[in-house]
Amino acid sequence: MTRLSLIIGTLFTCTSLFGQTDKNIEISLLGRYDKHANYVSNFADRVYNDTNKLYGFSYGINGIYRRKISNSTFIYLGLGYYQLRIAKIRGPIPYNIPGTRTARNINYDDGSTNLLYSTSKYHYNDLAITIGFEKTFLIKRNLDFDVGTEVIGYKTISQKYSLLDGSKHYETDNDKPFEFGVNLNAGINKEFKRFYLKPSLIIPVYQNLKGDKVFYEDPKMNISKWFDGIGVSIKIGKYL
Repeated sequence: MTRLSLIIGTLFTCTSLFGQTDKNIEISLLGRYDKHANYVSNFADRVYNDTNKLYGFSYGINGIYRRKISNSTFIYLGLGYYQLRIAKIRGPIPYNIPGTRTARNINYDDGSTNLLYSTSKYHYNDLAITIGFEKTFLIKRNLDFDVGTEVIGYKTISQKYSLLDGSKHYETDNDKPFEFGVNLNAGINKEFKRFYLKPSLIIPVYQNLKGDKVFYEDPKMNISKWFDGIGVSIKIGKYL
């Protein structure tokens, strides 16, 4: 968090040095599909490991402050909510047993039966902090093509796991270390009389998640991926 605070402070300082007064506020709605992981994990020191391929469609909403730093470039800062979802789990069954594993065992005690529960879908509720840079290219009056890159930090607030056939859920608020991702964006900015609308394509470049203790993973472990995702966003903005 200290590094992120330093970066945000530096960006705010830089914006104050420019003579440009063009400022915007935006609301961004986004959705993206990712293959989140392909990695090996061990549940409770078993004699075998699990290979986990995790997929899901995630979504979020952000409030963004955007400031011009030249005639065609902007920087922006965003704060919002992101729900990172795992909706499909795939992996081989141990000991070369034919078939495909579609769930993960989970450290959950129901207080009575003490069954070995598993989950086939779960999600993380995250606070999302975005720092981005954007360049615009004029197509015609009131229509621009925008390209940019952004770094997003994720701080998990809570988690929810679906148990059994989905009729039961396990909710936790386990702390996780800071996670982050890097995206490329490309879209069209259409200006209207009092606002502008910007649909964009999101290309996830890099993502680094951390281990989850309910799967007996070390929270400090890194679960990284390059690309393997696609998303879209719609921003509604207003000039200040």
